Amino acid sequence: MKNILEALKKFFMSFDKSMREAAISLIEHELVEEENVFALVTMSMFSGLPSPPTGVILRILPYMEREIQIMTRRSAELDDIFAQTLSHFDID
Repeated sequence: MKNILEALKKFFMSFDKSMREAAISLIEHELVEEENVFALVTMSMFSGLPSPPTGVILRILPYMEREIQIMTRRSAELDDIFAQTLSHFDID
């Protein structure tokens, strides 16, 4: 009986760990996408979208170094955004 309880405990612990890892992976992917959206909104003049007011851009420009690096890195490794997004979900 004790062996069965230990086996069930191990099973549920590994199940819990795998669910947590999947959730963390999705949250990390969401963070990357939110950073991309923020960079696109604030630096939209490079993509042809209307840009935010100049005063706003000048105030947040000192904090934008990381976003500019993200945009340049993403544009350098840009392959297939749709495939990258769908790879994080279980779609057959």
